[in-house]
Amino acid sequence: MIALINLGNSNLQSVVNALEYLNIDYMITDNYNDFDKCDKIILPGVGTFGNGISRLKELNMFDVLRKEVMVNQKPILGICLGMQMLFDSSEESAGVEGLGLVKGKVIALPLSKNYKIPRIGWSDSKVKHDFLGLKEQQVLDFYYIHSYYVQPNDFNIVIIDTDEQLTTAIQYKNIYACQFHPEKSHNNGLCILKNFDML
Repeated sequence: MIALINLGNSNLQSVVNALEYLNIDYMITDNYNDFDKCDKIILPGVGTFGNGISRLKELNMFDVLRKEVMVNQKPILGICLGMQMLFDSSEESAGVEGLGLVKGKVIALPLSKNYKIPRIGWSDSKVKHDFLGLKEQQVLDFYYIHSYYVQPNDFNIVIIDTDEQLTTAIQYKNIYACQFHPEKSHNNGLCILKNFDML
């Protein structure tokens, strides 16, 4: 069973649709006690880094979520803002401490002729290492909506990158995260969700 965290600031329906299409057992929750009933966690999110972290704290999930991942070793999949909140900090919300599950920071997208900011739409993305059913060296299309991206301290955990080597997926121990939206990325994204469920 997957705990699908509802922060109240994200559109869960597209994730729900994908999980139901794949016949994956899940429960939508904003109650940290529900983590006891689940063996995996998905943390989606849209909006600002600061608002997302504030919401986790309002729901008393911040410290519990850290324990579930770090101590109880439950796999977690962060999606979009959910990925960014796994890191230490973000330029978007100065002074706000992230979950710190992955060492590094979130920084603004650099200006580029390849995209406008916010960066919205499909983009070819290179798989650097095998990742939740995807194979090393594949170049796949994923759907993005973002103005910031993660910069991990250890670039060995970078699994997928895109335009000008922007980090768009990482894996560190039991932590998986995508800047793109797997639930909106057709078969390539569904592959990620299916294989995450099978961990």
